[in-house]
Amino acid sequence: MMFLVEESLPSPEENLAWDEAILELADTPIEEARPQSDSTSELELLRVWEMPKVCVVVGRSSRIDQEVQVESCQKDGIPILRRMSGGASIVAGPGCFMYSVLLSLDLRPECRALDVAHRTVMEKTREGLQRALAIHGVQLPLGIQGVCDLTVNNRKISGNSLRVKRRWLMYHGTLLIDFPLDAISRYLATPPKQPDYRERRTHDEFVVSLADSIPDRAHFYQSLTRSLSEVWGATQSWESHPLHRELSSHVARWMERRYGDPNWHLSR
Repeated sequence: MMFLVEESLPSPEENLAWDEAILELADTPIEEARPQSDSTSELELLRVWEMPKVCVVVGRSSRIDQEVQVESCQKDGIPILRRMSGGASIVAGPGCFMYSVLLSLDLRPECRALDVAHRTVMEKTREGLQRALAIHGVQLPLGIQGVCDLTVNNRKISGNSLRVKRRWLMYHGTLLIDFPLDAISRYLATPPKQPDYRERRTHDEFVVSLADSIPDRAHFYQSLTRSLSEVWGATQSWESHPLHRELSSHVARWMERRYGDPNWHLSR
């Protein structure tokens, strides 16, 4: 059983806090947080969402001076934010389809091996995207390259990252639907670490969106949500999730503790 969450919060910081809040809350020992009857298999979820405005999101250990065009961000008023998971910096905003998957490591012990975790989620993401494209009569050669990139014709359309706790895993990523790609080269520097298949291409040469392939983008978002929920078996409503009522207060705590603090985001 898995839950489907369709929830985008008002600020980029709150959306990042949401993912960390639900992961930490799920990973809290049952005796400390909730009744024994709430078993681990009853908490898995798929969240689909969108950033409300353009922002740069760096990885947990990213060096901003190495990965971000800071001067351009400051000039354009683009916030530079830090997420809880690893990986390189991204640019996100309207036109990026964001997803987050909370998975139980008790239920899926094979995902303690990070390569298996990446493969498990990326294969389902690819399948969900293929189904959604097929609904719109579109066929594209979707590949999985590098560690966890989804590609079309050797060009990246999706970047992903994860965070592992004792018993839970949060995997989240973005799909470039109709996001303005020039923002990527304007706000991101050339990454210091690159997958071999990139072959030192610039952002403009390496990244591509699905915009030209999708005739009805608003309908496509709905199709993609439905297809991903089918692939994951996410049929339960968020309102019936055991942690639904208490999550908002935990998001607020993470905003106070971390995501509402500019110094934390810019700490490296």
